[in-house]
Amino acid sequence: MKKNILAIQMRSVIGDVDTNFRRVEAMFEEFYSHERALIPDIVVLPEVWTAGWACDVFQKCKDNEYKTEHFLAHLAKKYNVNIIGGSYIKETDGVCKNTCPVLIRDGQTSARYEKIHLYAPDGEADAVSAGSTPVVVDIEGLKIGLSICYDIRFPELFRSYINSDFCPDMMINMSAWPMTRCEQYVSMAQSRAIENQCFFLALSQTGEIRNGVYNSGNSVLVEPMGKVISRLGVNESYILAQIDTNVVENVRKKFPNLQNRRVYDFGFKPEKMGIELYV
Repeated sequence: MKKNILAIQMRSVIGDVDTNFRRVEAMFEEFYSHERALIPDIVVLPEVWTAGWACDVFQKCKDNEYKTEHFLAHLAKKYNVNIIGGSYIKETDGVCKNTCPVLIRDGQTSARYEKIHLYAPDGEADAVSAGSTPVVVDIEGLKIGLSICYDIRFPELFRSYINSDFCPDMMINMSAWPMTRCEQYVSMAQSRAIENQCFFLALSQTGEIRNGVYNSGNSVLVEPMGKVISRLGVNESYILAQIDTNVVENVRKKFPNLQNRRVYDFGFKPEKMGIELYV
């Protein structure tokens, strides 16, 4: 099975949700205004694109009315595409979480993943609460394991996806990753792809955050043997590529590493989403 993935590397304006909405809409319009060899089945956005990576504005930018998901639903319907919506600060009953919504082509929310590992040095652990459940989302038959930013440093999370009954063909990490650790991000994306014999997309915000501190950009798509299919630079841009699940199946058959593993329980119990609706 083949699915076309569009990943949008963008810069957010800190604390300005409406401006960031307009920026995403403009990037959709710019992309779809040109004739392309591949028509996306799935569009992916980066972490906290509504707020930018500044934990002190998360409370100001929190969303308890599904405004973000309604906006993404509009785009999903307009462009007839599934959207993995990066993440936004979702508030429910007074509790805020760094949340990734998944919307299908008709605009309905089919899944949500809440970031499990929070980055304490920047204050994220004080600003939001942690999620607890890994999520594999099924989008038209393509199984994708979701993660957000700091999650990428914990290989046991991704191994739990592989050990589940719904082993992913692809994993995605949506981030606002720091420029100072850019090469680590690329290396970990390759490692997670190789370890789990799947496609891995690491999609970061780009541009200045504040006071000379920058997001890394350099988003990367890696194939199951660790080869980089596409890597962006530091400018706003797109990755557009085709994911072929036959590649995953062939690698796993030729190199039966996953069959030879001996440790199965990493304490995480993934859930599969993609049929049940959450709004």
